Amino acid sequence: MNKKLIIGASGLILGFAAGFFYTKSLNESGAGQVGAAGVKAAGPNAAEGGNPQAMMANVKETIERAKNNPNDFNAQVDAARIYNQVGRVPETIEYLKKAYDLNKTEAGKQGITSYVGQYYADQKNYDEAEKWYQRSLEANPDDRDVKIELAATFIDREPPQADRAIQNLQAVLKSNPKDAHALTHMVQAYLLKKDARSAEDTLARLKEAEPGNNMISKLQTEVESLKAGRPVAIPKE
Repeated sequence: MNKKLIIGASGLILGFAAGFFYTKSLNESGAGQVGAAGVKAAGPNAAEGGNPQAMMANVKETIERAKNNPNDFNAQVDAARIYNQVGRVPETIEYLKKAYDLNKTEAGKQGITSYVGQYYADQKNYDEAEKWYQRSLEANPDDRDVKIELAATFIDREPPQADRAIQNLQAVLKSNPKDAHALTHMVQAYLLKKDARSAEDTLARLKEAEPGNNMISKLQTEVESLKAGRPVAIPKE
């Protein structure tokens, strides 16, 4: 799944982490595409009036400022925002990592760490994603969304690490027993462990928590396959 990573134009609107989790669902529905036209919202000093030349001058100025001020945290974040709005995600991540190296505490507060973690998860680089999610949890240990995404890396990697996924998901469900996203991944983890009873019980909890969840029928099919001794394919979101 190609999740376009979008950073807000005025500061870090919604925060990197909150912004990602919002835009991920937005882009899964085919909306939220950002191209070169998005440059007009490129930074706090973006040119007004829709002048393309002025907009591109602002882009160049922002990037040059980051290059000329490598120890300026905000300059690196501004450059990341600019690159992302013109669709150059690898450069976005490069500058976010530079910002992290400059101020780990602030990067954690702003959600940069979880944002980078989701990028690596999307690239199927699950070891690197795990590292950045762990960094995010060091700054925000109660962030349930990040714990769930961390758990997903253990489910999706080869070979899977179902027990580590379950450990993280249990922590989420302890605080919110009806978190449908966590319950979905928990069923997947139990399917990986070939624990039919736990998978079925957790699926029942998911049905109660969110009856309209579009993963229920897929998970139901695989639970029935496991109970019947047939091969199981873990359905993906």
